[in-house]
Amino acid sequence: MQIAPIHSLTRNTTAFKKLLLAGVVLSFQFGCKPEQEVQKEQAAQKQAQADAAAAAEPPRVAQKAGVGVGSKGRSLDGGSENNPATIISGPAAAYFRTKEKIVFEIQVPQAMNLYMAEKGRNPRNHDEFMRDIVEFNRIPLPKLPTGMVYRYDSEKAELWVVPESQSNP
Repeated sequence: MQIAPIHSLTRNTTAFKKLLLAGVVLSFQFGCKPEQEVQKEQAAQKQAQADAAAAAEPPRVAQKAGVGVGSKGRSLDGGSENNPATIISGPAAAYFRTKEKIVFEIQVPQAMNLYMAEKGRNPRNHDEFMRDIVEFNRIPLPKLPTGMVYRYDSEKAELWVVPESQSNP
């Protein structure tokens, strides 16, 4: 069978009808699904995304503030070393971890040492810590996941990350 140019198909109504019929048959056979089936697939995809997000969400427990508590860069972690996407996401994840490490292991301890040298004591409460250590030294604390807050423990002289429900100002 020889393929005719498109302008000749409009003149030859039989060939045009056959081509139109073939297109309709192919679209129903390979591309069209009933609406219910499409809705079921979309619902299954949304559920799978919600399950994956819940699994990726860390447990909401109190922990000492340190590398890994911030919300930035979490989606980049957990990739397999053999995954080609890790070539791109690996350095980005390392960048966010490094920023957190600088804050929690260099800037906050240095500010605490300066405060101790000046006042002869550690901050007495959370508000004093936030004002005299974080704000005064312009320390950019990493943004936390929703539902988590920073809380200074004056007894241990440590900064903690706790769920909002456990936060007692």
